[in-house]
Amino acid sequence: MPNLDNTISSLKNYFTQHKGIQRPNRYSISFLNTPSSPFLDPEYVVDEFLLNQRAIDHVADDLSGYGVGRLIPRSQSFAHGFAITFPVTGDNRTLLFFNDWFNAIYSGGYSVGSYNTPFKLAYYDDIVKNCKVILNLLDLNGNRVSRYTFNEVFPVETTPLRVSSVAPDPYLRYTVVFNYRDYKNERL
Repeated sequence: MPNLDNTISSLKNYFTQHKGIQRPNRYSISFLNTPSSPFLDPEYVVDEFLLNQRAIDHVADDLSGYGVGRLIPRSQSFAHGFAITFPVTGDNRTLLFFNDWFNAIYSGGYSVGSYNTPFKLAYYDDIVKNCKVILNLLDLNGNRVSRYTFNEVFPVETTPLRVSSVAPDPYLRYTVVFNYRDYKNERL
């Protein structure tokens, strides 16, 4: 951040120059090539998107001398992927879509009707390789300013559904945690 004096005009000029502050609720999202039936209409609502957590893995070089040596970066990891929270509509469309997607990846037991049927794991190239999620970050006018493209996406976990009769009329929310192989961030 440049050297600012603490005047209202210099702060205002800084944020005007940088097109304001990015709001966390201005985005659009698309799922591509999922193995489940399509369900995302243009007006589809996402309640919350928790963006990826990125980390650099490292190893110690074990050089002799004071301390434990240096830590050398060796790879990156996307710990816990990203999470999307959906409002559940009265037709349970979202729940059914993700249950179908999970079953397409790994099914068996009661989900296919019998424990006599062995659990079946689909081929990676058929079920994950082509799946993408595209997240567009929008400015205050709804124009795209940045795009995240997550490649080889698949759901890994859902959080428990919170059903309660204590709070007056909350809507049901469904959170799905995804993992992916890599992503690309573009400025538009």
